[in-house]
Amino acid sequence: MIAIENTDTTLLITLLEQQISARKTPGLYYAFFDAEQILYEFTGGKADVEKSIPVTAQTAFYGYSMTKTFTATAVMQLVEQGKLHLDDPVKKHLPDFVYGDSILIRHLLAHSAGLPNPLPIGWIHRAEDHAGFDEGGFFQAVFQKNPKARSLPNDKFAYTNLGYIVLGQLIERVSGKPYTQYVEQHILSPLGIQAQIGFTRQQDWKVATGYHKALSFGNLLLTFLLDKKRFMGESTEGWKNFFPIYVNGPAYGGLIGTPGAFIAFAQDMLKTDGKLLSPESKQTMWAENRLNDGKASGMSLGWYKGNLGGQPYSCHAGGGGGFYCELRVYPGSGLGSVVFTNRSGFSDERLLDKLDAAFQK
Repeated sequence: MIAIENTDTTLLITLLEQQISARKTPGLYYAFFDAEQILYEFTGGKADVEKSIPVTAQTAFYGYSMTKTFTATAVMQLVEQGKLHLDDPVKKHLPDFVYGDSILIRHLLAHSAGLPNPLPIGWIHRAEDHAGFDEGGFFQAVFQKNPKARSLPNDKFAYTNLGYIVLGQLIERVSGKPYTQYVEQHILSPLGIQAQIGFTRQQDWKVATGYHKALSFGNLLLTFLLDKKRFMGESTEGWKNFFPIYVNGPAYGGLIGTPGAFIAFAQDMLKTDGKLLSPESKQTMWAENRLNDGKASGMSLGWYKGNLGGQPYSCHAGGGGGFYCELRVYPGSGLGSVVFTNRSGFSDERLLDKLDAAFQK
């Protein structure tokens, strides 16, 4: 059971402070919440190392692939509106889809469509180039270079950012609106968080600087995968900063915002009378996908599945150049948690398993 009452947070605070003192990240935000309020909150370290600006609750972070939960929510809204069905072939709505007739929308959501997953580290552009960036042209070239599926539909779980690029295109085709506009109007605005989160950095936002540890194998590897002179600055106190950037496809990882904005989204997911989806749609979205052989895939429609001390949860991490974060909900107990760091992360670390354990009874 997970609960907040009479919880001794001493060990939790130690774990959080160690993330900073052990130089695992320059700065960190963590919160544990229910559907109505934040029950525990921690901020520590620096949002900007060079300027010595501390992380606060108003610091904005890159959500990267946590955005996929918003994309999945948008798809489920269109299902509720009767504009598409989860078992529709993708090609029904996107005739130019190149990966065959038997891939369904639910396969894309559950990462079981078998689409390729090219390394996305270089799929970024500097903020000053954003106005002229051609997303459609960029991904048209990516699809042309990766025309073959890796596996048959629903044969196995295989994570793919390209699947969520397709879902973004699907949302645009069915709704008649650009993907970012649809999310802003139908997810961010109903929650009243559009001033705190979005797909472009606002001048009044206090966006953390993203970092990569200078003395690390990862930094050496970036030399071969990225134009570091274009995207990264000099090292400060052992941390090499990223310049302001955007990912090339908002549907797979484009959201930037305050922890409070991401929390508001998760809280709505926990409510029986939420503004975004019906309880039935949430249950459908959170039901673990079964592959063709009947085995559980560890993934539902846009959310990973897990269990902490007997308490099931749905979650998603987000990571890339300069940032790593995790978002989690425990629907059975009506609780959730988030952690944000301003250092690079390229895998799902399940850091919240260690942190949320403080609230177990």
